[in-house]
Amino acid sequence: MTDNKIRKSQEIYQEVIDLAKISDDEVNQKISSGQSRLLNSLAWAVSSFTKAGILNRISRSTYHITPLGLQMYNEWKDKAEISQKEFIGLTEWDNYQKSILERKQSQSKDIEKYFDNNDNQEIENVDFETQAKNAIKEIETEIAVELLNKLQQGTPLFFEKAVLKLLLAMGYGGKENLFEHTGKSHDGGIDGVIKQDPLGIQKIHIQAKRYASDSSVGDGAVRNFAGSLQVQGANKGVFITTSSFTTSAKESAQKLSDKIILIDGQELVTLMIKYKVGIQIKEVLEICEIDEDFFE
Repeated sequence: MTDNKIRKSQEIYQEVIDLAKISDDEVNQKISSGQSRLLNSLAWAVSSFTKAGILNRISRSTYHITPLGLQMYNEWKDKAEISQKEFIGLTEWDNYQKSILERKQSQSKDIEKYFDNNDNQEIENVDFETQAKNAIKEIETEIAVELLNKLQQGTPLFFEKAVLKLLLAMGYGGKENLFEHTGKSHDGGIDGVIKQDPLGIQKIHIQAKRYASDSSVGDGAVRNFAGSLQVQGANKGVFITTSSFTTSAKESAQKLSDKIILIDGQELVTLMIKYKVGIQIKEVLEICEIDEDFFE
């Protein structure tokens, strides 16, 4: 990766295999899950280097070497082998090791707390479940970041449609999925309408604004949306953005809490993950325990 090009993880793995002249027999050795032992180790190495600031994760399974990575390569390229001790002193690496230690300490505290209330449980079971839950949280965090990035890169039209799909998935619009996408150049600040009943007596008006993460929706935009609702004779509105809302915007919405709901980028992707919009389930993991009733 020292040519400064962006690469997919599979390309990185193959280059390591070629450079290290690893045999097919070694590549084909499997772990209990059926995955290649070597590829599993390389995947963990890429993950560690990314957290340590050596690689930069551009998007899912796509990486780019960082200035720190290039510096390390230039200093150590003539060495046949590099020990972990040589990483000590690099700020990013030290911070990474510190984060691992803090995570382990946090898990230990969770286990101790658990045992205060559950004296008869086995530590192995608690530790495994804690690690599994933490791993799922880490995956969901990565997915959330990527989801938000994709929403910000898409067109305003795509974002409006994605928001409508989310609200329908949440149960709004009834069984008939009664909705209308109204977004256009002169939409009066209303991008969509969801009907709560077949006659359209109860309606939710939606405004969807695709902003960059470093921009915030201000008080003026919220007040304009409230004005649009008044013109439409609407009594409920949802303002959704990929960025965040300023304090004054939240205060304005709070005064109209029975009329306007604000959903920022972080809450948006959390809801998308919860209601499976824009994502798919890759694998379901099952955690087993002894069925005591079976043995009684």
